[in-house]
Amino acid sequence: MRLPIRSAFAFIVCLLVAGCPTGLALSSDEADLYVVNANADLRFDSGVLSILNVGKVVDIVTGWDNRVNNRDDCSPDESFLTTLICDETALIDAARGVRIGNFATEVGAQSLANGATRLFLAVRGDPSITYIDMPSVGAPLHCKNGGGEFHECGEDFRLVRLRNDNNLPTIPDEPFGIYVDSAAGIVMATHLSNGAVTLLQAPIDGQPPVIADAIAGIFNGGQNVPGAVGIAGRQPGTANDRVYVTSRSESRVQTLLVTQVQGSLPQLVAGEFFFLNRVLPSSDSRDIVFSADGNQAFVINRNPPSLQIIDTSMGPEGIPRNEFSGALELCRQAATMAIADLGEGERLYVSCFRDGEVWVINPVGREVESIINVGSGPQYIVAAKQHGLLFVSNFRENTIAVIDIRVGS
Repeated sequence: MRLPIRSAFAFIVCLLVAGCPTGLALSSDEADLYVVNANADLRFDSGVLSILNVGKVVDIVTGWDNRVNNRDDCSPDESFLTTLICDETALIDAARGVRIGNFATEVGAQSLANGATRLFLAVRGDPSITYIDMPSVGAPLHCKNGGGEFHECGEDFRLVRLRNDNNLPTIPDEPFGIYVDSAAGIVMATHLSNGAVTLLQAPIDGQPPVIADAIAGIFNGGQNVPGAVGIAGRQPGTANDRVYVTSRSESRVQTLLVTQVQGSLPQLVAGEFFFLNRVLPSSDSRDIVFSADGNQAFVINRNPPSLQIIDTSMGPEGIPRNEFSGALELCRQAATMAIADLGEGERLYVSCFRDGEVWVINPVGREVESIINVGSGPQYIVAAKQHGLLFVSNFRENTIAVIDIRVGS
């Protein structure tokens, strides 16, 4: 049974620069939203990473919650009167953006020890793992020696070879997912076309990152491409953290550990794995996220459309149990999700690419609480918990949807 569709979101930002928004990430203080525009239709000479001012968004949302719109660049949607549509010009600081390679997907933000921010992007088209620095709060993004306004990221910031050694191999094709552990100083990337995972050493003191290791062939292809897709850490920043990787070709989740001998680069080690064999065939897993305590993992699967809940609490042997705990039916072509607790317990927010919706799921009651129309082709999703807002990139219509998820709003 389909639940009633609620038009619960605040407004949509129309993006006009290098269309097809994909990855989203927030600064640690939630003042900046980093927006990746992938240039997927090749209308421009490169993709773009832009910065959206979250404070200005909050001001618009606050007014719109009170049914006040005093902006000439915003107007109510004729089909959904609870929705405000705004031009991005006043919200995105073009002077702080940079140009990147084509077909970028995810972006992750690392908080450095001095308070600066370093971004890591998976760029499929070039392919590379590109890093970008923001030296101080409010400063322009920087990814080229010599800088310059709205510059294109230079070769030194596009990591393509193991240990930056020209005698060693390049990274696998199609970097796709990004996982950042700021405290541990590591970044990991999945690869869509070959089931590989790449590890970066990303020093928190701001020294240049380096590709430290890569592991290939962790998934079999069968009739599908053996891509590694979703990636998340059970408890980032803790000792012996396990990183979980999902596959779009196998009903299996692989765990990876990072080991390091003092004075050497970190290395990837394959840990235990487990099968998603209670809801079959479960052969196309996408995103994965963890509860705040790390004791539950939530996995999106497209075949069949389901959200699977895994008990990842520590067992008596000192490793996670990784046991099936439950599942519920999900929308078609679910893409990614975010998890947030705004005072009433954790909620999962799942982007439904085909249906143009976000599903709000209570993992404790294992029920879908609401379905929200957001636009065409919602892809990536991120929660600004301090502001009670959810940002969703609508790939097919070049917009960012902003949803007010505050309790009682």
